[in-house]
Amino acid sequence: MSKTSGSRRKGPLAAARNLWRYRDLVGRMTARNLKVKYKRSVLGFFWTLVNPLMTVTILVGIFSYVVRVEIEAYWAFLISGYFVWNFLGQTLSSATYVLREYGQLSRAVSFPKEAPILAAALSRLVEFTIEMVLVLVIVAVFRHGDLPASFAWIPLLVVIQVLIGLGLALPVATLAAFYHDVEHAIPILLTTLFYLSPVFYSADLVPESVRALYMLNPLAGLLTLFQSVIHEGQAPPPGLLLEVGVFSVMLLALGYTVFNRFEPLIAEVI
Repeated sequence: MSKTSGSRRKGPLAAARNLWRYRDLVGRMTARNLKVKYKRSVLGFFWTLVNPLMTVTILVGIFSYVVRVEIEAYWAFLISGYFVWNFLGQTLSSATYVLREYGQLSRAVSFPKEAPILAAALSRLVEFTIEMVLVLVIVAVFRHGDLPASFAWIPLLVVIQVLIGLGLALPVATLAAFYHDVEHAIPILLTTLFYLSPVFYSADLVPESVRALYMLNPLAGLLTLFQSVIHEGQAPPPGLLLEVGVFSVMLLALGYTVFNRFEPLIAEVI
């Protein structure tokens, strides 16, 4: 049994310490992911905004002038949550192939198998940070006319967002290591979640009779928190913040447990 494998079985805290030991490798993996994505690209990081901005523009047009969702400053509402959704979607998508991508390296060099998953999430976080800075500037100037105090909650919400992303990505990566069908199933799941999450509509529009069930979706609470802080310029509802925060920690613990259970077998199949 390898040293890393033994540390992994000691639990999440030992795994976190082990990842910290390999932080330089995680950093290099993160940088590599970004370099590969934008290799030979003249505009570089600009492309990370093109697709979501085009999607947002289309959604704003449709739901402002065709379907007419009655939300004040709908454009600000939409961008308050869309890039959060985009982060989670891309994190899950990358989880379907990232272990295989580093399979050859993992056979040559000993490192924690969860390192590539973390690096994939961190590289997406770099892109998200750029997107979110632009969103906050635009919303502050054109929606609020000032910098709302509520924006101070953004770092905490981003931490919760990353915990949820990793909590979902770990079991997805585990399944994808054994079943390549997961790579084809995730886009279908993400499309379903997109419509079942308050990305282009408010959770307040969901009928009260099913809202409690609807809010069991972990993304619903997270998106509602971001919309409250960015679009409404208000502090997040304390009860919802506590609920989503506790859930994110539990989800990460569960996701890690699944990954930890099957990690010894992953090395044999990737």
